[in-house]
Amino acid sequence: MNESQLQTFLTIAEYKSYSKAAVVLNVTQPTITSRIKALEDILRCELFKRVGHEIFLTQEGNMFIDYAENILVYMKHSKEITNLIKDPIIKVGFSPGYSYSFIIELLKTIKLIGKIDIQVIESDSVSLNELALSGEVDLIFTRDVQLNNHDIISEYLFDNNLVIVLPENHHLCEKQTIFIEDLSEETIISYKRNSHLWKLIDKQLIGAQNLTRIDVANNEMLLKAVASEIGIGIIPILGIDKQYETEVKIREISEVSKIPNKVYVQYRKNDQIKNLAKKIIYSIINHKYKEVY
Repeated sequence: MNESQLQTFLTIAEYKSYSKAAVVLNVTQPTITSRIKALEDILRCELFKRVGHEIFLTQEGNMFIDYAENILVYMKHSKEITNLIKDPIIKVGFSPGYSYSFIIELLKTIKLIGKIDIQVIESDSVSLNELALSGEVDLIFTRDVQLNNHDIISEYLFDNNLVIVLPENHHLCEKQTIFIEDLSEETIISYKRNSHLWKLIDKQLIGAQNLTRIDVANNEMLLKAVASEIGIGIIPILGIDKQYETEVKIREISEVSKIPNKVYVQYRKNDQIKNLAKKIIYSIINHKYKEVY
C-alpha cells in the first residue's frame, strides 16, 4: 500500500470516474486501474462496483475512506521526521553584547536567502572559539580572535564601543562630559560581570566611590532596569535596541569607552558556509550603520 494508491482511491471516490481521476492525477487510465487492483489485492476486497457506466463505492470502500485519509496524513507527518531531527544547515554563535534587533536582522537575512535551517547560540568568546574549532558552530561573532586554524576565516568588522546608559530624566543627562567620579553613589547595572570585559570595566570604575552593583541576566533586562530608573547601565553600543531610544540616554566616559571591544566574524571555509557568511555579514554591517542609534 502506497501514497499513490491511496490518493488514486480517494480521487475516484470524489469524482466517481476512473477517467476523471486519470486527468486529475495526470496519469493514464490503465495506471488508475492498476493502482486500484493492487490496493484491492492488499485489502482483499472490492472498493468500487460498476453499475452501467457509473462507478459506486462498495460497503468496504465507504468504510475505507476514513482510513485512507488518515493514512495519508500519517504519511505526510512521517516525512517531516527528518526535518525535525536533522542538524541546522548553519549554526551561528554570538558573544554577549548584541541587542535582540541584531539577532532579528540575522534571522531576516536567513529567511530572505531561502529555506535554510539555522541555530543561534549565545556564549562567551572563548567557548564560541572552541565550538568553531571543533566544527560544532559554523559562524561566530566574537570580541577576540583566538582561532589558529587554516580551515577558519577571521575578519575584523567594527568596534562595539562601551557606553553609559542613563534613565531619561537622570541628572547626569545634563552633562555632556561624564567622568568616573560622577558615578559615585550610583547603582551600576551590568550583564555578565564575571566576564573578562567586565574585569576591564571594573578597573576603570575604581575612581567611583560607594557604588551599588546589580548584575542581570541579559542586555534586555539591563535596559529595562535602566528605563525603570533602577540604576545606570554599562553596555556595548550594539547591545542597545532602538525601541529604548525614548526611554534612555547614552553618554560616553573616556576611561570606559577606550576599553577595546572589537567585533570579529569567523567562519568555516567550505563554499556553502562562506556564501551564507558573506550575506549574513553584510546584513549585520548594514544594520549597525542604519538601525542602531
